[in-house]
Amino acid sequence: MKSMQELVDFLIDAGYLHAPGIINAFLKMDRVNFVYPGDRHRAYCDMPLHIGKGQTISQPRVVAFMLHLLQPGEGHRVLDVGSGSGWTTALLAELVGEKGRVYAVERIKS
Repeated sequence: MKSMQELVDFLIDAGYLHAPGIINAFLKMDRVNFVYPGDRHRAYCDMPLHIGKGQTISQPRVVAFMLHLLQPGEGHRVLDVGSGSGWTTALLAELVGEKGRVYAVERIKS
């Protein structure tokens, strides 16, 4: 896959993405902006990617499933423990909107 749109289409076809709000958040928060430059060619693959310090940016299908279960909405407050690259945090922020809040905590300072 070569674009976020292709990844989103794949996740929809595979049954991992359903909710319009989550689909829109995925399209706005392009995963390529949250991976190492050397992994940009794999940003749209449905796989976890290393982000250093033994951590990964989660597999897109796992993030889609997690957001589906959580069902964050406008005005919600969410705590993101282990925010890593910040991709899930950014998706959550998009979903809760300006009236909501996302608090992200990461144990690795860098």
